[in-house]
Amino acid sequence: MPKAKLYFGVVVLCMLGLLLGSCASEPSLEVRSAAEAVDVALDYLRENDAQNAPSSDIVWQEEDVTPQDWVGGVFKEFTSDEWTVKVSYPVVLPENTIYQVVVSSIKLGWHWKGDVKADGSLVEVSAFRQMSEEESKNMAEEFLRNSATFVFDGIEDTLKLTETLQARCPYCWVFIFEFDSEHSGYGDRTGKVLAEVITHHRAAIGIEQLEITSAVMDDQWDMLRHEIIGIEETLDVAELLANPVYDTLVRIHGVVSGLGEFFCPCFELTSGGEKIMVWYDLMVENDDTERPSVSVEGVSNSDTVIITGELKGEGGVHYNKGDFWASAVIVLSPSQTDALENTTWVLQSYGEQGNLQTVLQGTEITAVFDSTEGQVHGSAGCNNYRGSYQIINNKLSIQEIVSTEMYRLDPEGVMEQEEQYLKAFRDAESFQIQDGKLQINCGAQILVFAAQEG
Repeated sequence: MPKAKLYFGVVVLCMLGLLLGSCASEPSLEVRSAAEAVDVALDYLRENDAQNAPSSDIVWQEEDVTPQDWVGGVFKEFTSDEWTVKVSYPVVLPENTIYQVVVSSIKLGWHWKGDVKADGSLVEVSAFRQMSEEESKNMAEEFLRNSATFVFDGIEDTLKLTETLQARCPYCWVFIFEFDSEHSGYGDRTGKVLAEVITHHRAAIGIEQLEITSAVMDDQWDMLRHEIIGIEETLDVAELLANPVYDTLVRIHGVVSGLGEFFCPCFELTSGGEKIMVWYDLMVENDDTERPSVSVEGVSNSDTVIITGELKGEGGVHYNKGDFWASAVIVLSPSQTDALENTTWVLQSYGEQGNLQTVLQGTEITAVFDSTEGQVHGSAGCNNYRGSYQIINNKLSIQEIVSTEMYRLDPEGVMEQEEQYLKAFRDAESFQIQDGKLQINCGAQILVFAAQEG
């Protein structure tokens, strides 16, 4: 019996220990709501800059501004006569919540950004400072310098600011930078076969109240999303109208018409058999705040474009329900497939990356991709060849290459060159065209062509 009591006592003590241990392991939450996160952020600002930070006697109006049907996160705004505090946070366990807080004042020109954790700790992301063109330019340049494309092979002494555009909203600018890189392509290209060709880039970076809202390189590379801007990532007009998402940023594509023909800064966009009216200026909300205008320089009727913007919901004083307000317009260049086909390409160099050989003087190697027959043909330097090809996106495959069987001695090495070319050509995997150069990637080998003049 004493042993049984002892055993029972040990069990009770163990259970108490486990219970107490589990209680002790529960996290201590100092911040349980967006409002408490705002308090932490404002206390921090007052401690560091009491003169310019929002005063402690401000009465804030709280509003949930989470977009309709948004899943996985919450967005709230706290406003006063002079200040706005925006808070966003994910829907996760309370102890794992990190509140992103942005404090700004359009009237006074101040901005701050930081992260507040559930335990009450704070990490400053962007210092409390006054918004200005110089600060915005520095932010845009820093973003560009840290972008994957520039870090990979940007040439430092070629980087320059070429243009600054003032947007209509307060403290909003678009900065145009230009620079050269040592290879073609975008992003981190580590491990990829690259053409050794100096490539010029133009980057347009939009800053609104010290927030980067857009960054596009060469009108085709999204620097924020790290991807080529393509139609496959967008909606056509018919899809948008069939399942309308109002007052939320979306991307749509279509063909421009009516530009310069209406009595408004707007045009029609058509795709999927439906039309929508796109506004690029004079976009005024019901509270009379005006959205920044969007440049349509270089846009023409019949162009295929990708537009980022919002489908307006309930009509207002200055707009109709169903109008589309643009925040960015990108004209799509002709597809890579269109550029590849029906052109005579002349080989300039070939071989392994970093060890390219130029084509022997007195020889010419060509390739013509005939879209009407799905056939590729050309000269391999001595013999003519022909085969079939297939393109899926930028993936290229060559099949059934046959050639004539002539032999040539002059210049020396011409037959070895032909053999190396045809072997690499048969192994084609993908291609890219930039600045008039065609690069075909063939495993460890690359072929670099230029379009034949005339």
